[in-house]
Amino acid sequence: MAASNKWLMSSLAYYLDFFTAPLFVILAIYLAPFDPALAIAGLLAWSLVEYSAHRFLFHSLYRREHWTHHIDVLAYIGVSSWKTSSTFAALLLVAWYSGLTSAFIGVVAGYFYYISVHYVMHRPAHWAYRFMPTLVANHDLHHRQGVEKNFGVSSPLWDHVFGTYVRAEPLTHYD
Repeated sequence: MAASNKWLMSSLAYYLDFFTAPLFVILAIYLAPFDPALAIAGLLAWSLVEYSAHRFLFHSLYRREHWTHHIDVLAYIGVSSWKTSSTFAALLLVAWYSGLTSAFIGVVAGYFYYISVHYVMHRPAHWAYRFMPTLVANHDLHHRQGVEKNFGVSSPLWDHVFGTYVRAEPLTHYD
């Protein structure tokens, strides 16, 4: 399969979410009282969105673009921060209006956790890499050609629920 440059972006567009996501959480905390149950519901909702997008969009509709990431894991490939920030801004307005700011906080916190974990997974020299051997092994197995399993990057929860989990042996060495 030929690689695609469609999702290549600038370093600014790649890293901006690491700053904007926490800002959206802080803004949402400022706007309304915090409800931990709604935040947990938002976190679970995010994890289902992550799993579903990865399985049903990135491995079908956007397969060529996503495969580029599988080929070059360190390239600035992904959905631009301009798009995610615009989406989060609109969602925050809807959440605020409907009284669901805590659920919004859970969604954005889940997204921030996802981008952070995914970033570290592809950088064995990162200090946090050694703290996630099972997640790294699951994702490494997912990156092997022909393995259409382990779609949950930040958690295997939905892989277990939908039967797409394959156990991978945790990596025991750290480069």
